[in-house]
Amino acid sequence: MTLLSVQDLTLKIRRTPILHGVSFEMQPGEVFGLVGESGSGKSMTALALMQLLPQGAVAGGQARLAGTGLLSLSERRMCALRGNEIGMIFQEPMTALNPVFTVGKQLTEGLRLHKGMSKSQAEERALDLLRQVRIPEPERRLQQFPH
Repeated sequence: MTLLSVQDLTLKIRRTPILHGVSFEMQPGEVFGLVGESGSGKSMTALALMQLLPQGAVAGGQARLAGTGLLSLSERRMCALRGNEIGMIFQEPMTALNPVFTVGKQLTEGLRLHKGMSKSQAEERALDLLRQVRIPEPERRLQQFPH
């Protein structure tokens, strides 16, 4: 079964064409890279697949994640998928975390929402994750703001 199938993805923002005819497939376990020069639509492609587009944007074509059509899902269903089954790693590290929330709040939010963990379970898992990537003083880091 195909993990992700994108066929003829189009995107317009206020009638301005942004994407035209983007098509690709990913199989389970496959590594896939979307490359192109700055402004070629890589980020907009990912944002369209996750329905995180700016106001006035209209996506067309087909995008299916494990057989589920992404472009027509309700916001509620899409929220359940984002961060659990589909996500995006932004390339700009300075904007990856929101500066008004602690690192701990941001790390535990997805764990609580998508994994049903209690606050203490999510905090313990976040600590484990910080330890795995060798963040110094992980207990302290959870209490700090990203900046």
